[in-house]
Amino acid sequence: MVLAAGLGLVVARAALRPVHQLTETAEEVTRTLDLARRIDVAGRDELARLAASFNTMLAALQASVDAQRQLVADASHELRTPLTSLRTNVDVLARADELDPEERDRLRRDVDGQIAELAGLVGDVIELAREGEPVRVTEDVRLDELVAMAVEQAAFHWPQARFDTDLDPVTVRGVPERLERAVANLLDNAGKWSPPDAPVEVTVRGRELVVRDHGPGVAPGDATHVFDRFWRSPAARDLPGSGLGLSIVRQVADSHGATVSVEPAPGGGALFRLRFPDP
Repeated sequence: MVLAAGLGLVVARAALRPVHQLTETAEEVTRTLDLARRIDVAGRDELARLAASFNTMLAALQASVDAQRQLVADASHELRTPLTSLRTNVDVLARADELDPEERDRLRRDVDGQIAELAGLVGDVIELAREGEPVRVTEDVRLDELVAMAVEQAAFHWPQARFDTDLDPVTVRGVPERLERAVANLLDNAGKWSPPDAPVEVTVRGRELVVRDHGPGVAPGDATHVFDRFWRSPAARDLPGSGLGLSIVRQVADSHGATVSVEPAPGGGALFRLRFPDP
């Protein structure tokens, strides 16, 4: 009986060792917030599968936290420049009596533009922060009608561009307000790069939205970065924008099971495709 009890104790300790290790790791992660900790996985039994699942959960949580930290760091960096410029202009406006009327008007326009830029940047950051949140209820959305309304707004914001549309009736599943944001960002990007009076061709056919401009296009080395957060090409550094618009398009596409891509357009310019999955 003593021998059986001893053997039972040894077997029980060996069997429960992975559970004990899992418990210790969970407690240590809770205490230190060190998401880099992992459990050594050995074997193929249920405890090994549990340990592997725990490691996968820690890796996903670590990636999410790292992405949030990077977003905060990038947003802080991007906010610093317009805030500094805005503060300088406000300080100058405080001495408005010393300025001539034309200079005061110019400073007021600059301040209005910087406030609008800050508001847009904050809105873009909030939109990106939605990544990973529970998916909202989707519904049937007439993509052609949504694009038509977005084109009207884009034509108002970019009067120098001409938007030509060819929209076939198409219905997709999605969250309307998020799809509106993605389409608006694609049109804004095309309007920003479009030469005066050059057409921006907007097509909806099948389950695909195509936006083509006649601007300088995307350099081969930049094509892999245009959808990254806060990335801006050297040619776009002096243009308005936060560098978040196209990354929001990719985020919306991912959340809807769609794909977005960019390629050189025949004859010059850039061609963006937003392709929705088959029903």
